Amino acid sequence: MKTILLLTFLISTSIICKLSAQEFINKLDNEFCDCVSKETNYTDKTFEDCSEKVIPNYQKDLEELYILDEQQDNFQKGIEHGQDFMKDLMIRLIRKCDAFYFHLEDLKKIGINTFKKEYESISLDSLSQKFKESQNINDYWEMANWNFANNKYVEAERMYKEILKNEPDQMESVYMLSLLYDEMGKYKEAKILYDQVYAKFPKIEYKLYSEMNSRKIK
Repeated sequence: MKTILLLTFLISTSIICKLSAQEFINKLDNEFCDCVSKETNYTDKTFEDCSEKVIPNYQKDLEELYILDEQQDNFQKGIEHGQDFMKDLMIRLIRKCDAFYFHLEDLKKIGINTFKKEYESISLDSLSQKFKESQNINDYWEMANWNFANNKYVEAERMYKEILKNEPDQMESVYMLSLLYDEMGKYKEAKILYDQVYAKFPKIEYKLYSEMNSRKIK
């Protein structure tokens, strides 16, 4: 939050430092990558800590002002809001900072493992019986999740697709299928679905997962 407030203050002056827009971006990205690369125990707070450490280093340069001209309008637009700037920064780091990319992959893997553990104490029979009685799509979705969590990927894929055949806008299934495709190594298919979910619900993690897959399919 402090980082976003700092960015908002700096951006509100409608100026940048004497560096060109691209030089400024490259310098910031490289310093950010160096900060992240020094961390051996990456957590959600690491990015925030590096933000507060790196971004203030550019305040003096930003105060040696000059007005953005029309050619730099895209850069100004890109940093108009602190949150958009940080999103764009993370996307660039995924593309060219290995440490940041692999940290995010580790965090994503932790999330998948946590999801799988949630189904360890649940039996497929109990879920099947519940769906048999309710005929509710959400109960069928839980069965698909159980198969995913228990590494029955082909069956999980079939079930998610069946849900989407009947309810194409069921974004929960689109998202779970994208995660499943990641686990199956179908990175191009997963990226397409992440983009689909992001278009509907523009949460940063969906965009980051898509960018992470762009690296895998090159």
